Amino acid sequence: MAPGEEAAGSDDVTTPGLQRLLEKLNAEHHFDFREYKVTSLARRIHTRMTQAGVEDEDAYIAFLDAHPDEAERLFNTILINVTGFFRDPPAWDYLAEQVVPRLIETAASTRSIRVWSAGCASGEEAYSVAVLLAEGLGGQASGIDVKIYGTDVDDEALATARHGLYRLEQLKDVPPVLLDRYFVRDGQLYRFRRDLRRWCIFGRHNLVNDPPLSHLDLVVCRNILIYLKAGLQQRLLPRFHFALRGRGVLFLGKSESLLARSRWFTPLSAKWRIFERTLLAPTLPDSAALRAESESTALGMARGRADVAALPFERIMDSLPFAVMVIEPDDTVRAWNRAAAALFEIPVEHAVGRKFRDLDISYRAEGLRARMEEAKSTGVPVRLEDLTFARRSGLAVHADLRIVPLADGPHVLGLLVAGADVSDQARLRDEIARVSEQHATATEELQSTNEELETTNEELESTNEELETTNEELQSTNEELLATVDELQATNTELQRLALYHASVVQSVDQAIIVLDQAVRVTSWNPMAERLWALPAAQAVGRDFFSLPIGDVIDAARDAIKRIQADGATLPVVDVPFRTAGPDAGASVLRLLPLTAGDGRLTGILALTPSREQRTPS
Repeated sequence: MAPGEEAAGSDDVTTPGLQRLLEKLNAEHHFDFREYKVTSLARRIHTRMTQAGVEDEDAYIAFLDAHPDEAERLFNTILINVTGFFRDPPAWDYLAEQVVPRLIETAASTRSIRVWSAGCASGEEAYSVAVLLAEGLGGQASGIDVKIYGTDVDDEALATARHGLYRLEQLKDVPPVLLDRYFVRDGQLYRFRRDLRRWCIFGRHNLVNDPPLSHLDLVVCRNILIYLKAGLQQRLLPRFHFALRGRGVLFLGKSESLLARSRWFTPLSAKWRIFERTLLAPTLPDSAALRAESESTALGMARGRADVAALPFERIMDSLPFAVMVIEPDDTVRAWNRAAAALFEIPVEHAVGRKFRDLDISYRAEGLRARMEEAKSTGVPVRLEDLTFARRSGLAVHADLRIVPLADGPHVLGLLVAGADVSDQARLRDEIARVSEQHATATEELQSTNEELETTNEELESTNEELETTNEELQSTNEELLATVDELQATNTELQRLALYHASVVQSVDQAIIVLDQAVRVTSWNPMAERLWALPAAQAVGRDFFSLPIGDVIDAARDAIKRIQADGATLPVVDVPFRTAGPDAGASVLRLLPLTAGDGRLTGILALTPSREQRTPS
């Protein structure tokens, strides 16, 4: 997650509603998001609000009060757990080749390697470090106490980390040889080796509020800082410095460059954001050495006096490249060289012999007379930097002056004022400052844009993972539906087979079989019924039974059928005697049976005649 100020204060402004929501989360749920970058934080919160069907922050606060479990869902939305094994493989290659050997070398004396994976999410980075250490240690692992502390604020992610169980697609960046060596197949998943899992200790820890771990050799904190404001990022640096021992190593995400100008760390690989802890903070230059240098310079000047003693004073004064003037105790100008005439726009002949207070420079250069009086009264040299005054043309002039009391013992005999025009340097400084500020602003904007793009990319990755999860769920549901369809098809085939079987039985028996529905319409009329009553099935099926031209059996069965319709399943079997005509003429019986559903409802009537053997001849 990466440092840097947000552009133009875009991450320092919160709406009143968002501010109230953040204060509520801090007060009631003990998690302070107020130091998170507002842009990405507001976007994540509004994403959750949209999912909850709430339009504004105040309504969402009420929604949180009404739904206690909503806070957990909000946290899971804000805390984007995008991680992976050996994420950014070249960076991990550098760690394996350049850092791990150092850790092992140090462990030869300390007999321990201590690592902190801050913001470990579901544990992939912590286990990645474990793999690198196991590879580097080889047979030495048993003699070294390895501890890898994985911390996060997401309890659900920590639970996943402790199990060490991952899908194959989560292991896509793990080389096949390492996959075989450090993971064990567990159904459709892969579990990290149990013996190395003991190296890893996972626990809840708030990087911002909780005290840091200590005596560490390596801190891995990747893609957390990009979500934090620049001020908080800078406050975390001393924490990381404290957490590490000796020349410990800090491994950041590829978009996190806040250590480029840090006094706490120096880069091992700026490209891959891997830094080494500094042993000492920077110190000021030794003031005694500076004093010695100054005294040496003064001594050299004294040695040169004999060479210039014979030169006229005015010639010496005019040859100096900087302005010099000498003021007597009564404020009379005693000396004024050409450089002073050019700087202050007062000719030598107009200055020498006059009172300094009568020269316009004494009031054009604000503060000059006051500092001259200070030097005269204290007897201590005064340095006046960046004295600003206007030329007669209106152009501003910048000058650096040195006011030195000329004393004979305790008595001040006058003032020596020397200085130079530094307008070009001042303009250059202003230009450098302006360009530097523009460069810094552009850099911050680029960093902010880069961080925003990185955040958006991680959100897209998170969304992609969510879509992958949804796709898996849909695929599972589809498989269940396909299985259900297969079962229904098998059941339908069986029903068709049974229907054909029953139809075959009905068609082949030598009993007349008639099936009536609840409205006494004929739904089945088998061949024996066709023969008995000389009526084809095509003319019988679908007609009202009482309208069929089949003789006196209709009248004989009418009352019995109505009784069955009235009493349903409670009525026993009813036998209706009748006489048949044709070749099989004789006395017979039409047996009526109620057809019922499982709940006892009448669904129809079955009418049967005896077989030929059972009939009574006429």
